[in-house]
Order: sequence, then structure tokens, then C-alpha cells
Amino acid sequence: MNDELLGLTAIVTGGASGIGKATVASLLNAGATVAVLDKDQAGAEAVAAEDEKAFPLAINLANLDEIPAAVAQVLERFGKIDILVNCAGTPGRFQNLLNMESDNWDFVYTVNLKAPLMLMQHVAKHMIDRGEGGRIVNISSSSAFRAQNSPTAYGSAKAALVQLTRSAAAELGKHNINVNAVAPGITATGMTAPMGDLDKAASSGPLENLFHRVSQPEDVAAAILFLCQPSSRQVTGQTIHTSAGAVV
Repeated sequence: MNDELLGLTAIVTGGASGIGKATVASLLNAGATVAVLDKDQAGAEAVAAEDEKAFPLAINLANLDEIPAAVAQVLERFGKIDILVNCAGTPGRFQNLLNMESDNWDFVYTVNLKAPLMLMQHVAKHMIDRGEGGRIVNISSSSAFRAQNSPTAYGSAKAALVQLTRSAAAELGKHNINVNAVAPGITATGMTAPMGDLDKAASSGPLENLFHRVSQPEDVAAAILFLCQPSSRQVTGQTIHTSAGAVV
């Protein structure tokens, strides 16, 4: 354990599994207190049970009305929020352009774009009122940067999240709030499990990367942690790719 983030409070959405869970662990290891937000209440509680500095909070980001209350609960418990990591995401139903259904499109955009926007709004307002700055990290995807046979709604929503990150960085910089994104490639998580042989996908075909290897959640969490640390204070409006060179 180090103490680079000692005394800071973070929110991590999607913190019960995958990249979110690894991010919670890395932030806790750096000394932060972490609110673990996830629709999987039992999963969030299990993650939080591993460290007394973690606090589980059930939230369904498809229901935007739950967001203000969730942020208020974190503030009530810890008194402040220094870091927001928008990690929760969903591909929705795997539909391409020609068979995309509007309810699926709306669901994917709500979880992957509208929810991060609303969380940024509520958390950034608090950060501005406190006057001590803060860090916001949005998790995009290599699907936002490559024309490939991936879920259409997911790729376009993640691309929009990158531009939202830039716009937020431009608006919030004067308040000493850094806003950045991380774009993973193929990562061994529950979301990619239905893809089957991930090693094969990383070694050939449209998802091939330069190292021919699959990322682990900890690889992505390391980049997220960097963007939350004091050493990255001059970095904002950027997207760090952890796709093993799938996007160059």
C-alpha cells in the first residue's frame, strides 16, 4: 500500500466486477476511500467487505433518477468527493446497424453516455463548490476508434463519451478539475466472456492487437490510477489507450 491518495474519496461505478473492481482495488491500495457503485448489490458488498475504506452502494444506471440520491449518499457518508471513475458500461443487445432497435439504442446510450454525464454534473458541481479541484476518468473503448463489426450503439456511445471528456475538460479546467478517458481493448471481463477465445481474437482478425495478448482488468486500472494521482496533474482532455496497440 502507498499513500498517494490518502485522505481522498472516490466513486467507482461498475465497481463490483471486471475493470471497475480492479480500479477499486488500486485506489484503495493508494490510500483512497472508495464508494463502490454497482447494480449488483451483492457484488458491491463483497468487494467492499475486503477493505474497511470501501463503501458499497447499489445503483441501476439505466434509471437516471437514482443518480442524484447516490451522489448525495456518498457525500453524506464521506463529506466530499475527490475522484469520479465512470467505469460501468454495457454493450446492450448485440445488434448491428440494420437491425438496431430503438429501445436497445436508448438503453446503451443511457448507461454508457447519459449516466456518466449526469454523474459528472453532480460531482463536478460539488468539486467546484469545494474549490479544491478533482479528477474525473471516463472509461471508453477501442470500439470508439475502430471501424469493426462490434455493437453499433456501444461503439458510437463510447466515441461520444470521448468527445464529452474533451468538452468537460475544457469547461472544468478553470476549476482545477482534470477530466480524462481510458480506452481499453479486449480485456478479460464478464462482458467479453461471450466472445469465446479471447487469445485468438487478440491474435488475428478485426480485434487483433500488436502484442497478440488480452488485457487484464489490472492493466486498465493502472492507467486509471495514474490519471487520479498527483503526478498526472498536467494531463486533461486526453484518452489513454490500453488496447495493446489495437489503436495506434
